[in-house]
Amino acid sequence: MTDRVCINLSYAVPNDKAAEVENIFSTHGKWMTEFYSDGTDHLLNAYFTKAPEFKDPTDPSKGETGNTLFTINEQFASMESVQRHVENASKNDYFPDFAKLLEDYGKVLSMGGSVYVSIR
Repeated sequence: MTDRVCINLSYAVPNDKAAEVENIFSTHGKWMTEFYSDGTDHLLNAYFTKAPEFKDPTDPSKGETGNTLFTINEQFASMESVQRHVENASKNDYFPDFAKLLEDYGKVLSMGGSVYVSIR
């Protein structure tokens, strides 16, 4: 599976900013849907998630922190496909806002990671 290359981003966002962040990520998702509508030569799969951040993830009854956690998970056919993605995404009008979110709320930036276990 080493030919699959990933971008994985995670963010912890204050709840009062979550709708704004979700809107920017949804805009990126819409662009991706259109940009990759021609098949799976470059993008193999992608999904974005959001969840409340719990004080103790093993015991949600302890309450939430006041943050929403977001992840962006994108799997590509090759590193060249990742580079193509970044190059084209960065040309979009929304991209400065997208980049600012990583600066403000980003916790993990994994660029070029490899899938070493895949269940399905």
